Amino acid sequence: MHILGIRHHGPGSSKHLLKALVELQPDIVLIEGPPEGEAILKWVSDENMKAPVAMLAYVPDNPKQAVFYPFAEYSPEWNAMKYAQKKNIPIRFIDMPLAHKFGLESKVNEQEMNENEDKILSANENRIIKRNPIAYLAEIAGYEDAEEWWEQQFELAQQPQDVFEAIANSMTVLRQHVDPNATQEEVIREAFMRKAIRTAQKEMYSTIVVICGAWHVPALQNMPSQKDDDAVLKSLPKSKIETTWIPWTNDRLSFESGYGAGINSPGWYSHCWKKTDINGIEWLTHTARVFRKHKIEISSSHIIESVRLANSLSQLRNFSKPGLKEMNEATQTVMCMGDEILMQIVWKDLIVGSEMGSIPEGTPQVPLVYSFEKLCKTLRLKLSAEDKLISLDLREENDLQKSILLHRLNTMNIPWGEIKTSNSKGTFKEEWLISWTPELYIALIEKAPWGNTIELACNQFVINETKYCKRLSEISSLVQKALPAELHDGISFLMKRMDELSASTNDTVELIDTMIPLVQISRYGNVRKTDLETVNFILHTVFYRMIVGLPMSTIGIDDDQTNFLAGKLNEVQQAILILNIDDLKQSWLNTILTISTNEHVSAMIQGLGHKILYDTQFVESNFTQIAFSRALSIQQDPNFAVNWLEGFLKDAGNLLILDEIIWNIVYDWVASISQDNFQELVPLLRRTFSAFNSVEKIKLAEKVKHGKSQIGNTNIDLGLHEERAQRVIPIIEKLLHI
Repeated sequence: MHILGIRHHGPGSSKHLLKALVELQPDIVLIEGPPEGEAILKWVSDENMKAPVAMLAYVPDNPKQAVFYPFAEYSPEWNAMKYAQKKNIPIRFIDMPLAHKFGLESKVNEQEMNENEDKILSANENRIIKRNPIAYLAEIAGYEDAEEWWEQQFELAQQPQDVFEAIANSMTVLRQHVDPNATQEEVIREAFMRKAIRTAQKEMYSTIVVICGAWHVPALQNMPSQKDDDAVLKSLPKSKIETTWIPWTNDRLSFESGYGAGINSPGWYSHCWKKTDINGIEWLTHTARVFRKHKIEISSSHIIESVRLANSLSQLRNFSKPGLKEMNEATQTVMCMGDEILMQIVWKDLIVGSEMGSIPEGTPQVPLVYSFEKLCKTLRLKLSAEDKLISLDLREENDLQKSILLHRLNTMNIPWGEIKTSNSKGTFKEEWLISWTPELYIALIEKAPWGNTIELACNQFVINETKYCKRLSEISSLVQKALPAELHDGISFLMKRMDELSASTNDTVELIDTMIPLVQISRYGNVRKTDLETVNFILHTVFYRMIVGLPMSTIGIDDDQTNFLAGKLNEVQQAILILNIDDLKQSWLNTILTISTNEHVSAMIQGLGHKILYDTQFVESNFTQIAFSRALSIQQDPNFAVNWLEGFLKDAGNLLILDEIIWNIVYDWVASISQDNFQELVPLLRRTFSAFNSVEKIKLAEKVKHGKSQIGNTNIDLGLHEERAQRVIPIIEKLLHI
């Protein structure tokens, strides 16, 4: 029996392992890994299986209880599996079955939590050594960076064939100097490994090769009695486990996973695995290409000088050839001129990389994941770890279906894409920033109980979420997500629940917030083919309940609440203009008229109300003039006047420029303010006028020079070119179908 200790994801370990397998010619290979994964090992040698990939194991009834076992093309276990399958050698996974592992994780060990502080610190230190013994050995050797030590000792240097014996001896000594009381999980794991070895020996395999993490080698070389191991493995809890393959990414290889291993530089390790780059020429040439891709000028002389510096540094440090540290120092010094920020490009694009694996068709999957991947292929949406901005035209059927898919995933809290504001002013355009991560597979598998297709699962998910909504704000957020996702059953259930909640709420702001997304959907429902009849029914219901309570909501509120409510009223006004439904518009303006003429309503809300009535020409112009004169009269409180004026003139600079009557009223009011009151009111007036744009401010300054305007005088230079304006009018008439 031969026990070969390796470093997970180590290309040096992988090369040494393959040489050992060729020399040893085993008749069975035992690998540290979950036995449940043996059922899907046949896919490893499939020509369409491209690393990095991960074995995903999860509890079907609770997909959040899951674990990943990632493999890169240079992972020792991955290459051992491919070698064994090529030679038709049996492969077995010998780690603790996940059925027991998940059962143990669900138990809380209260005894360990009550240990005193010193023991906890000691246990934490030992846990660090066990998790990454390489770091401890590197420290002994005088290296601050464990990656650098391992790289120079194993990844770059050509080691003799007794490298595995040296690793075993190092781990044996290391384990002797830590607390012999191993964790319960570690004891059970190693007992299962020894049990698998005994089973293989009983089956009369003559040459057994065991491949495991270096830390476990001593525990497998010095085996206790079978009786002791059987006692450890007695009465362990069980859970049902399912396994599958999923694509993985380079950046996720740095995460701790099923066997607690991660690497910081997967792109560099891939280079070490594929290339025999002795002096760094290939790596630094590739670095130059990355910079040039980002529009950073790098010449051939930069590459030459970088190679020279990297090799000089390795010689000064007595290394056989430059490692990643020397490459980075040379790159930063020569190509980046010492700038650390530019090194972030190298780190992201090269040292880590954006490689994403793929799995072959037919790989065992839950129906929902299979349906999702099939739909992605139909819509030509590629699962990629890179950020990609896509623009969708909702008038095109294929783009519409892409949008629906992305909205459905977001509704189920599977954030593959983030919607961005489109540059187009039309409602038929969407921009999405999409990026797929392996963790999203878990989120997708979690939704599998809701249905076997994305549409069915999303509908059932929305219905279930709706049942637990207790507030109108919660249901409004869900409606905003679900409506563009084209969920007929889910939306119908949502509408019923929204109707129930809106009937029981007196919160005007909640009703407004519920109404606004419905207006947006109603506005472009014909593009998405949304069920507008249902949307408009609930929209009308919410609207009328909102205007009933609105007048009382504007009375007895402070300044902050006034500002907030004024913003909400502007949102409703814009929504009413978008809808352009006569009965809603009439009811809305009648409500605004009631509010604006109520002396108990705050001044700003009154002013805003009169502005809305004036803009929509709902009242005669003299009605507004009278209201303006009354609000800004000499007898009126100056603070009331300022707030009323702010409500009326907010975002309405052109009104002062074009309307001579309003201008004269404001001009007379300002002129009538005493010097003392004026000094007090200047900060408040500045708040109103500072919101005007620069062009409006210039034109107002010109008007101030001329003083009051004569009514009917239209000789104000507005910078209009009448001849050019006349040419535009026919086009506008055509667009408006006049």
